[in-house]
Amino acid sequence: MLRLFRALLAPILIVLSLSPAVAEGWSKATNTADPVEETGADAGDISPEDAALYMAQDAVLSIFYHEMGHALIDILQAPVLGLEEDAADVLSALLINELWDEESSEAKLRATAAFWAASASETMTSGEMQLNYGVHSPDDRRYFTYVCLWYGASPETREAVAIELGLPEDRAMSCPDEFDLANRSWGPFLDRAYRAGAGSSLIWEGPDPEDDPFAAMLVEEVDYLNSLLSLPQDLTITLASCGEANAFYDPSVVGVTMCTEITEWAMDVAYNQ
Repeated sequence: MLRLFRALLAPILIVLSLSPAVAEGWSKATNTADPVEETGADAGDISPEDAALYMAQDAVLSIFYHEMGHALIDILQAPVLGLEEDAADVLSALLINELWDEESSEAKLRATAAFWAASASETMTSGEMQLNYGVHSPDDRRYFTYVCLWYGASPETREAVAIELGLPEDRAMSCPDEFDLANRSWGPFLDRAYRAGAGSSLIWEGPDPEDDPFAAMLVEEVDYLNSLLSLPQDLTITLASCGEANAFYDPSVVGVTMCTEITEWAMDVAYNQ
């Protein structure tokens, strides 16, 4: 796949406190992860409100990448050997690694992990039964899918973060192979879109980006993806109220809808970090 590097739009301090497991250090060189420091500027340069916003935007971006996975499966007729929801999570993890530089992809991985850890914790504390018959994997499994694939992309440099986020050593051993398999599976379809060159196949139909910071983030992402690739069919992207914290791809209109309720929930998660 095309290797791209994008810088984080704004520095952010993220400390994950909700990881569903705690792993001991794996190697003799790394017994424990260092605390996460600010990723660029002094922590005092960022207000708590802005830090929470940036973290929530990163989490929502990973959900957008997930919905892009559903869209690409439909538009590019990509085969899915397993649950489509899992395949979409895998693409999201790959894009977090593929489209961003190291510092930025780590921030997005941490935000995504925090989102799924909070969702898993909420399910547990509510006493609700995990719907194991559903099409989605349990939230804690989704958490470890993201952490494992991100770690597997560069195990030599990402061990400390993976340990901090609770990735067990026995799972970590397979993560490089899991990443390579995911990359080989999705790579030809992404390469096809990259080879088509820049275009305008992703179309924003949401609110004015000046009125909503999540709309602004999504518009920027739509513009950036259009600068890299083209799809054989137009794909609309919108941000709208859905009545629930959700996001979805609708093949009948070839469109991705990001619900405002999920941006609000992501903000709640970020504020509680």
